Amino acid sequence: MKIKIKNIMSDYNKDIGESIVVIATDIGQFRGKAQLHPDDKEIESNYAGCRYAEMRAGIQYMKQKARIAEYKLEPLYKIYKDLMQRNNYNKDNMGIKILEKEIYILEDEKEFFRNNVRTLTESLTNAITTRPDTIKYILEKEKDNK
Repeated sequence: MKIKIKNIMSDYNKDIGESIVVIATDIGQFRGKAQLHPDDKEIESNYAGCRYAEMRAGIQYMKQKARIAEYKLEPLYKIYKDLMQRNNYNKDNMGIKILEKEIYILEDEKEFFRNNVRTLTESLTNAITTRPDTIKYILEKEKDNK
């Protein structure tokens, strides 16, 4: 499954420590925001803030794609259930096979985007929690090189 996401705006406001990123996708624009934690003032970075904001925008997009697939599945499940209850139901009917295939494709798409939400959320959490250690490591290396 191909995902096309384009970063159309990234902004870091140093005065308030806020990063905002807007992405354009096949279903519209999504906005992510990251706020600098007051304890991190000495290690602030527009790169990190914009990266977190972009990840949050991506999570919103993935959630919306999963919702769309779920929304499309609801009527298909109902039609399939209704067809199965008919006396003349024939599992080999071409229309039934097409319906089953469409359900399979949408279920797969929904699961794909849900998995991406989980992965991206875990990546964001990991990036945020490991950042102080990364900064500490970088500062120690700089000190060693002086």
